[in-house]
Amino acid sequence: MAETADVVVIGGGCSGTSIAMRLAQRGVKKVVLVEKQFLASGPTGKSIANVRPYSSNKETMKAIKRSLDVFTHFEEEIGGDCGRVHTKRLRLVPEKDKKALEAEAKWQQKIGVNLRVLYPDDLKELMPQLNVEKFGVAVYYLDACYMNPVATTGAYAMRAKDLGADIREETEVTGIKVSRGKVQSVITNKGEISTPVVVNAAGPWSAKIGKMVGVEIPVKPIRVETCFFLRPWDFRGIYPTLHNVINEHMYRCEGNDLLLAHDVNARELPERVMKSPDKINDEVGEATVKSFLQEVPALLPPMKRTSYRGGYASMFDSSPDENPILGKTPEVEGFYLACGWSGLGFEHSPATGEIMAELITEGKTTLFDWTIFRLSRFAEGKPIADAWGYIGG
Repeated sequence: MAETADVVVIGGGCSGTSIAMRLAQRGVKKVVLVEKQFLASGPTGKSIANVRPYSSNKETMKAIKRSLDVFTHFEEEIGGDCGRVHTKRLRLVPEKDKKALEAEAKWQQKIGVNLRVLYPDDLKELMPQLNVEKFGVAVYYLDACYMNPVATTGAYAMRAKDLGADIREETEVTGIKVSRGKVQSVITNKGEISTPVVVNAAGPWSAKIGKMVGVEIPVKPIRVETCFFLRPWDFRGIYPTLHNVINEHMYRCEGNDLLLAHDVNARELPERVMKSPDKINDEVGEATVKSFLQEVPALLPPMKRTSYRGGYASMFDSSPDENPILGKTPEVEGFYLACGWSGLGFEHSPATGEIMAELITEGKTTLFDWTIFRLSRFAEGKPIADAWGYIGG
């Protein structure tokens, strides 16, 4: 006989654990989270965990502002230590894009983003180690930070467990039973769980989970690469995260000793990996390392004395318009989606948990109208348009 649950959450990353926690906070009696490996074993564990306090549209801006507030007061709101490091952030563009970025900054300020617009002389004063010759302007985001993604996910899970949720690792979903258009149960390698509600927070595996109930979810895994370089003795400590919009490379401190270099340019994976994201090659390509070894000293001259200290490749789940897919599906009653964040899932995870828990328990959301992120927007030919005048990141 199958055991029962009120809600089964699939996926033990930052989104899934946040959703389980918020459901338990709302009094859902039996929440079961299943993760096929271990918590944060997927993209969350390899996330660079940046929180950039801006977004490309007003609705996700509401989510990031709420999430930033939670991260800032994490111990009081969630409990535990999320490893927050307040770096601030510079978004750097060439002279030709100066007017566009200035206009974009004004729009962001109107919706409450804490920022300053800086020019080359300002940048030299703020960060003398930075070579500013290629940049005409930058936006300085004063609330930007980064976290420890594993610690954050663990804190969500511990709070969820304290509130009565059941967190199960090494529990892989192999099927979902649907009858008369309604979710009936989740089948795992450790048994069947009867439930009326399933939340698909499986990241790059979301499309695979969707097929179990006959719902096509247009997300695909995208591969990205991250490298680490040792900083010299006179370039230590915390400094602003750098986003070079010219080539979509991003740099930030990793503790006091290392420079993290992240290639934001997404790479599509071979078809065999698209179908089975577990087969991703997590080794950094030699070309990427060579590229960074040339670029890093040019951007940050003190780093001419650097040495390579390893790296890895990771992935995220990308949607066609690079915006999340959230909410209930009309095709299958009780089947909910929280996927397709396109590399921004970690920084939105506090708000994602609240939004999904509210929708499941009350049938509505108050932070923003979830329906703009509905799955059906793609079939309707209504993808979300980018609100930025300058498409840079």
